[in-house]
Amino acid sequence: MNKSKIIIDDCSDIEDFEVVISSSELNLTPYENNLNNIWDEVLEESKNSGVEVWDGLYYRLENIAELKSGSMQLRLSTVRYSTVRSLMKLSRTHDLDDKYFPYHINTGALISTKDDFFVFGEKANSNDDKFIDLIGGGLQKDELAVHTAIDIRDNILKEAFEEANITQEFVELINLNSIVLTNTMSIFIIFNIKLNINREQLAIEFDNRTDEELSGLRFFDKNEVNQFSSNNNVYPYLTIVPDLIAKFPAN
Repeated sequence: MNKSKIIIDDCSDIEDFEVVISSSELNLTPYENNLNNIWDEVLEESKNSGVEVWDGLYYRLENIAELKSGSMQLRLSTVRYSTVRSLMKLSRTHDLDDKYFPYHINTGALISTKDDFFVFGEKANSNDDKFIDLIGGGLQKDELAVHTAIDIRDNILKEAFEEANITQEFVELINLNSIVLTNTMSIFIIFNIKLNINREQLAIEFDNRTDEELSGLRFFDKNEVNQFSSNNNVYPYLTIVPDLIAKFPAN
């Protein structure tokens, strides 16, 4: 899989887009046996480790080429998590053509505090290694049904609340930054969010969160965030953060 890249950077605001729900054009017949075997392995590994696997529904972006040509429609279908995870694992051993990409949608945000620090989430894996990531999460039909583009914006607000205890009363501004194709074959719809509280106030709010998905928050000034690299415990797609920061609204 190639490196992450911005595929649409001249974005109108999200509410200017029309959402159209359609059937999926993803045809995985050539890899069907591989994918079934991979998913069986995932289920077996999860069972042995006592972890329950949830096979939910992601929304999938169907019309990337049309959007690149200026379309103002977001044509969405759905794709199962089992398919997404199996394709990601398959891509490590197979050079998949892009017609087999899941294009599952996540929403994320560049979040800036009142005192001009950018906020990222800190996640810990099973070895307690810590990694930095954007605050955000999957656009999943099971959690939020998308009827209009405003629902996509609502998803990132939901994620910001669940992960960092950021409520809408703390949001001074939210608009669309870019649409990104990541190295894991996902579509990331990136928003800009400006807060009306400072770093210390947000840290207090975070300590009162009820969701433990994040182990902590990390704060960076603009110079620090422009130096993100894949060698510094950040997810590989975050190497494009400097390009996203360039599109963040000025004060």
